[in-house]
Amino acid sequence: MQRLNPSLFLMFVAGLAARRYAAAFQTTAGRHMARHHRVTATSVQTNSNNYVKLWMSTAADLSEEQRLDIEAKIKAKGDEIRALKDDGADKQTVAPLVEELLALKAQLDPSILEDKKKKKPQQQKKQPQQQQQKKKQQAADDDSESDFITARSVDYSKWYNDIIRVTGLAETSPVRGCMVIKPWGMALWDKVRTELDAKIQEHGAENAYFPLLIPKSFLSKEAEHVDGFAKECAVVTHHRLTAGEDGLVADPEAELEDPLIIRPTSETMIWYMFRKWINSHRDLPLKVNQWANVMRWEMRTRPFLRTSEFLWQEGHTAHATAEGALEDAKAMMENYASLCEDLMAIPVVRGAKSPSERFAGAEETFTIEALMQNGWALQSG
Repeated sequence: MQRLNPSLFLMFVAGLAARRYAAAFQTTAGRHMARHHRVTATSVQTNSNNYVKLWMSTAADLSEEQRLDIEAKIKAKGDEIRALKDDGADKQTVAPLVEELLALKAQLDPSILEDKKKKKPQQQKKQPQQQQQKKKQQAADDDSESDFITARSVDYSKWYNDIIRVTGLAETSPVRGCMVIKPWGMALWDKVRTELDAKIQEHGAENAYFPLLIPKSFLSKEAEHVDGFAKECAVVTHHRLTAGEDGLVADPEAELEDPLIIRPTSETMIWYMFRKWINSHRDLPLKVNQWANVMRWEMRTRPFLRTSEFLWQEGHTAHATAEGALEDAKAMMENYASLCEDLMAIPVVRGAKSPSERFAGAEETFTIEALMQNGWALQSG
């Protein structure tokens, strides 16, 4: 299978964007109780600001009759609080009773009130953390409206994200891990697609389109494919929604017998069709290309480089011999490389992936790798 990595044009895009917004960047940069105590005294404040003085002794100083009396009071007070909560009482109503309950429990174990005092500083420590989080969120909101671009030498990742934001290439969407490609970003993709599509046609492949949904049974037939994509698959299990108590829910009566997978790639579907289309050696070689979107559930995403849904191109060919397949794959690798070098002015390294990095189910995976400006390699085709 031959494919265009959706990220291959991003360094080209970043270069154009940086030049386009160089002036804006230059302008903006200039602006912008210990348990062994025998007797303890404490005060409990109720909501009415009245203080109840409680003299408490440890359990060791209480008679059995006194202990049983306190335990009965604790149970009664607990039942009273539960009854109020069941009736929907608010915290302000329940709070004085909770203090009384704690005072009763403290007569058996004075350390209860000490533990409560110790918790207050911890709660106070949490407040600065929450304030810091709010400040970070506010800073992020401010960034989304700013045209400031972080210097590449200061923070490479933030520079990359700033370029995409300021140039209006893409934005995050309400769907986690998916992005909205804005008009200028889409125009760049269209340019790349037009250029590469011409090379694909010259290579002898024809464009086709295959379903977005693939039966789970198709993937189950190919164990290596399942191992490669199982953790990234989004699954459709029902074909209808119905109104429930909490809004729309999947209709239990509309469960699919064979769940459908939103395509992570189209191999299984395309080769199902190839079996129907290839009747003899005269039908070979068969070369088909598809421009489509695919879905691979990603936990950590980055615009264009790694998103759950992305646009790509995948070419599938069938040959009479293994040698013919290898020659075709290497020829297509050269097409990808020339696209990067001639259209985008990005030099790439041609080669083959190691066995551990091969495409799921492949015997060999050829690749072109570009060197990013932070020194990392980026698979580009």
